[in-house]
Amino acid sequence: MPMNGWNNSLRVLKEYARDYILENTGLKILALFMTAVLWLSVAARFSQTTFNPVPIEFANLSADLTLSKYDTVSAKVFLRGPKDVIDALRSSDLAVVADLQNVEPGVRVIPLKLDAQRLPPSIDGQNIEIEPRSVRVTVERLVEAELPVQPRFDGELPAGYEMYSWNISPSKVKVTAAASHIKEISSVSTETINIADKTTTFSQSVAVDTGSSNVSTAEENPKVMLTINIGEARKERVFDKVPVILINAPTTAQAQVKFVRLTLLGAPSVIDSLTMDDIEVIVDYAAATANNREGKPEAHFMILTDKITVKAIEPAVIRVK
Repeated sequence: MPMNGWNNSLRVLKEYARDYILENTGLKILALFMTAVLWLSVAARFSQTTFNPVPIEFANLSADLTLSKYDTVSAKVFLRGPKDVIDALRSSDLAVVADLQNVEPGVRVIPLKLDAQRLPPSIDGQNIEIEPRSVRVTVERLVEAELPVQPRFDGELPAGYEMYSWNISPSKVKVTAAASHIKEISSVSTETINIADKTTTFSQSVAVDTGSSNVSTAEENPKVMLTINIGEARKERVFDKVPVILINAPTTAQAQVKFVRLTLLGAPSVIDSLTMDDIEVIVDYAAATANNREGKPEAHFMILTDKITVKAIEPAVIRVK
């Protein structure tokens, strides 16, 4: 093609390009502006928010296992989605799951996942982040033990009164816990019983408190019956030369000690009225014979035996012949 032909073609192309770009310039700028506004509008409708704390749900753990330790119970969740949907969500609407299916006892690292079934469908599942991404747990086997129940008291008895004794029925309850936790406890407690202003014996049904959320009772919400013996503040009284009586003995049998010294503890109204005629100290000859002819003296009372406590009998052992 001659050179003039090439020059004419280039001139035509330049004029066409100039006319295409400059033609309807205002409309083109307006279209570009509307496109930018539309894009910004759509972008503004999306939001990214952090939800914290979101509780971790430990799922599918075998019934014979328990979690004895875990380094966290909550996580942060980062979500992106439509602003109105994101703004309506709360941490309590979400669930971070640690799936413990088929785990064995020991220290385990479990990945965390967001329960997608609880998410609105407009949330982008590809733009979900969880921090931390995993949780470290210690899995142990559950063991069962029978532990004694101890009462827990609050308040003080009125002046002139004291607690003689207490009794719990049943005295033990079965509990289940991880083996490491069972080793750390020797008993469980009752809920607190207020003894302020109490002056007489009373019984009360009370709940059992294991003292730890990691220790549970085999029975749901167990209760025990607590009986507390309360009475006048006791005093001591000593009886000298109380005769020893042999029982289950032949007529020729004798106790080498004829008298004992008896120290008693009891309510003043009872112990002050006690006389020698109300007291017997006996030794069982048959039992003593079976025990190298040594018998333990026992005190018996004719009145209000539940209000009297034998503190000491001297001598504590008597030989028979």
